[in-house]
Order: sequence, then C-alpha cells, then structure tokens
Amino acid sequence: MIKATPLPQTYFTNVAKISLKPDHRRRLRSLDLIDVVEKPRITLELTDKGWRRAAEELGSEPPKGAGTAGGVLYVALDFLRRLIDHSGSAVDDLFRLQIKGEAVVSALTVPSPVTAPTVDAVALVRQAYHGLAGRPGAYVMLSDLRAALDSLGRAEVDAALVKLNRDRNVHLVPESNQKVLRPEERAAAVNIGNQDKHLIAISS
Repeated sequence: MIKATPLPQTYFTNVAKISLKPDHRRRLRSLDLIDVVEKPRITLELTDKGWRRAAEELGSEPPKGAGTAGGVLYVALDFLRRLIDHSGSAVDDLFRLQIKGEAVVSALTVPSPVTAPTVDAVALVRQAYHGLAGRPGAYVMLSDLRAALDSLGRAEVDAALVKLNRDRNVHLVPESNQKVLRPEERAAAVNIGNQDKHLIAISS
C-alpha cells in the first residue's frame, strides 16, 4: 500500500526487514488480498480487495503486543487516515504521490476552498467559557479555553480576548502564583498591557 506498486519478495526481506514466509504469502493470496507472480522472481501486488483491507487498518487501534514501534506506526496511520478524509481523495491516490526534485506531483485533489461565513470569534469565546465555567464569574484557565476553541487560530482568539477585555463584565487576570503554572498554561496566556493573563471570568 505504501509503495503503491508491485514489489519483489526481496524488497520485504532485504529492505523492509519483513519476514513474509511462503505460508503467509499463500494465506494472503487465498484471501484474495494479493496477487503473486512467481517468475522471473516472486512479486507481490495488492488486489482491489487488498487495497480496501489495507485502508481499513488506517485509524485502527494497534493490536495487542504491537510494542512501541507498532504504537508509533498506528499513530502515523491515523494521521494518514485524517489526511485522506480531509482531502476527499482515494487511498491509492495518496500513496501514488511522486516527488521529482523540489516539486511534489500528487494525484491528490484537494477541494477548492469555499468562502466561509464570517466567524464571530468573540461569541465563540463566550460560548466556550460558559461551557467550561461551573457558574458565571468563575475563573477558567486560558489553556482550557483555547483547547475548546480548536476551530479558531491563536491570533483570532487573542484578538477576541483583547476585545472582550474592554467589557466591564469580563475579567482577564494573571495567575497570582506563577510557580504553579504548567508550561501549556504559560504558553496559552494572552499579553494585554505588557502583562500575561492566564485566567478569564465572565460575570454575565
């Protein structure tokens, strides 16, 4: 699937370091997942059913005993699944991507961007705050607020916070005990008046 081309048996054993024994090969063939050419050298190719089965593995949970390398592999596979879903392309189109010098020639067809309606970032910040706060006026960490606003870029959230800071019912304050701040909480701060603000409260 990754190479998107027929591969000789020697590629698996000598390059990928994958042991594909004859009984494994026969089983894959009997399940109609691969085609095998015996001469002049053993060559393997995914069938249409094999492509579908391989694509199903993208985004799956790693099997038991996968180990560290297997866990890393399935994280990468999940990313590939999300990339394919986002592009709207077929799985085999992604893996047929070609690299020529500095240029990347891809069969991927990414839909043309559609002009989206104007986003009211201030309203989204208010909505996210009320979803996180236990009650009006309770303080919420900006790191939690930003996590709830993953559809907005950092600059959009910062601009909305600066605008909200002018509202008398909105209070943006620094953490009084800076030593307790975690790195992600420091990074989520918004700087207003040359001071980092880490918490927000909206009283109404």
